Amino acid sequence: MSYLVDPPFDLGQTLGVSSTDDGVQWVGAIKQFPDVDPSTGAIRSARVKTCIAVRNTSGVTLYGKRLVKFASGSFSAVDAYTRLTNDRPAGVTDEHLSSAGVAANDVFWVTVDGPTELTVDEGVSAGDLLVANTAAAGGATNAATGGKAVTATGTEAAAALGLVGTAVSSAATADDDALVLVKLGA
Repeated sequence: MSYLVDPPFDLGQTLGVSSTDDGVQWVGAIKQFPDVDPSTGAIRSARVKTCIAVRNTSGVTLYGKRLVKFASGSFSAVDAYTRLTNDRPAGVTDEHLSSAGVAANDVFWVTVDGPTELTVDEGVSAGDLLVANTAAAGGATNAATGGKAVTATGTEAAAALGLVGTAVSSAATADDDALVLVKLGA
């Protein structure tokens, strides 16, 4: 595969496969997208977002605007939402996914750098550093409790434990979405 070949799906879409044998050539692909709503064409900023195509190996449907973790030993498959403050996120699930989410074994985009919406578990202010929120063990596969972000404490920010990025917009309460400038380390 050439680096000049674009994967056959865009933001807001999945590859549409249901077997781990399908789409293997696209898993791990890196693509930069303009910060544009693919359904309306509305430009949000002059920035780009860097995304990685990953496979959902969680066994459940994953939903957009959530932090997910790589499966153990993998850099191309995600198997859970983050659920601990020091969980190292693989990325933020595609903010433009439909409410149907990503089915088990399908391939989709996670944002690793650039602007994206992220669901928070408390009110946040623009400029806050965000980390993965601690949730019950069941939060690993439950979007109602897992994969959300909260404001980092001074200790967490200094140690960069689970650091996700910086809030660009405010969110008033839990389960609101905030625009975040994601910057995940290697």
